[in-house]
Amino acid sequence: MPYESGNTYETAQRLGHVPIIENELVQEELDGFSTKEVDPDEAPIEDNSYALEDLPNEGIDPSYFLSIDGSLQEVPTNDDYPSNRIGFVQIAAVLTKLDLLDEQESERFVDPARVEEIDDSSLQDIVLPSSNYIRDDAETTVESWRKHIYDTFKTREIEGRSLLEIYLDVIQADPRLIDENTVDVYRCPNPDCPANTGERRSELHIHTSVDDFGHCPKCDTEVYPTDALRTHERVSESQSNRTAISDIMQVFEHLTMCAYLLYLSEENPERLSRVGFIIDGPLAIYGTGSFLHKPILQTIARVSNRQKELGYAPPIIVGIEKSGQLKDHADQIRDKMEPGTVLKMDNEYIYKYVKTGTTDDEYGVREHYGWPFIYRTRSGRVFMLKVPKLPNGEEKYDPMNYPLMRKTLESISKVETALYDDATIPVTLAHQRASIPLKTGSKVLELFSKGALNNGSS
Repeated sequence: MPYESGNTYETAQRLGHVPIIENELVQEELDGFSTKEVDPDEAPIEDNSYALEDLPNEGIDPSYFLSIDGSLQEVPTNDDYPSNRIGFVQIAAVLTKLDLLDEQESERFVDPARVEEIDDSSLQDIVLPSSNYIRDDAETTVESWRKHIYDTFKTREIEGRSLLEIYLDVIQADPRLIDENTVDVYRCPNPDCPANTGERRSELHIHTSVDDFGHCPKCDTEVYPTDALRTHERVSESQSNRTAISDIMQVFEHLTMCAYLLYLSEENPERLSRVGFIIDGPLAIYGTGSFLHKPILQTIARVSNRQKELGYAPPIIVGIEKSGQLKDHADQIRDKMEPGTVLKMDNEYIYKYVKTGTTDDEYGVREHYGWPFIYRTRSGRVFMLKVPKLPNGEEKYDPMNYPLMRKTLESISKVETALYDDATIPVTLAHQRASIPLKTGSKVLELFSKGALNNGSS
């Protein structure tokens, strides 16, 4: 780590890299590393491609797209103590009206006033205690984080329901939910608890009520229903907590999608059949809250089955990945795919041509509730998509097994935009609403935090 003097840092020597380059042991170790780089000509693209017109064509064309994206920043709050940090998360849900898009597409000149009406958005702004910050009712940053996450789930609402209610609804088929108000937390959140020490952690069953909480039988620590997400395990008292903030942001993003799914399912199932949902990123929950991927998939299945029972089409749901190994592969093979086709990728294909690893486990089994497909539109753009997985026992990788596949792909084609490479209008709008600019935004938040905290703290 370099020394700091004012706003300047100790710089590295221009030739500081030479010892590494000349070290023979380093050279030998580098020679032992390899990565997955596949010649696009080797991948069986043609054999795994399906034409759009050959796919199942159930469902209806959506009239709206609800896109969801999140953004985070962690900012220092004191010039004298730059390790003191506060976290911010912003979640955007943007409803894009496709009929207005179609209307403007047919016009010779775009009407700015009509463009302003194309979308409606809703924002959730969340602040989080990060390194070296505690709440008045807590003694550590970890305890402050846990309390604040629980309070955030209680106080933030989507369509009249708190995030806590939505969370409990989503996990209703998970064994952690004992009843509608009680969650079983399998691990004590106190890092110093005797149950968390030794060679192996012991699994506890701490029943936490929404109103009365629970207490660890080993150390009597108060436990909250949201502790089951375990994001506090990534929280540091003194170091950056970007990883923990990212983990909880993912949870907020995907619970937001579920909130609108459940709301429309109960209040307006006909409207739900005409709404498509787009997540900016994979249909997956990474990190400590990864167990949520199964309850989310179960929630989607529950809503879809209810739609069918009521005589309505299930909603289109899709995640769009803009980076990562799968997107890298999509970019490598784009010229090998025919326009208007989708590429299936089974376990063997993924681990042979895309990722390192073995086929012992199904791809994404621990985090993903979506299965990946590569789609090349008729205009030539390439999208790395994930759609909700089929139930176990069905071939998840075969696009012919997904009744909504054709409608999903055609809908993506309708909202393409040349504004960015391989981009869609709903995701672009959601990102614009949610994003906190890296330089200007973080500086403003830093000044805001310093002012607010200095006025309200000793």
